[in-house]
Amino acid sequence: MASSGRKNRPIMVTVNPPAWQRALYMVLFAIVAYILLWFVFFLSFVQFLLATINDSENDNLRQFTTRVNTYFGEILDFLTYARDEVPFPFSPLGRSRDS
Repeated sequence: MASSGRKNRPIMVTVNPPAWQRALYMVLFAIVAYILLWFVFFLSFVQFLLATINDSENDNLRQFTTRVNTYFGEILDFLTYARDEVPFPFSPLGRSRDS
């Protein structure tokens, strides 16, 4: 009886998902990308303020922003069909170019 419950469990396809599943992922990641875009604007403003006050950029914030930008690029690649693998959290988080 326990094994029959396992057979009915849906499988999440994260590489080249079917069209209906990709459409759901695209809606989800479009919302995430919109929020992320405003977050990047906020981080840019904070970096500007810190650079103005301290006369140098904050390296930790720059590295974090680079990772966020890389993730944003992965989302855009998925939305524009340049990438078939569903972005994080359904797949591993990509590496930034700096690290």
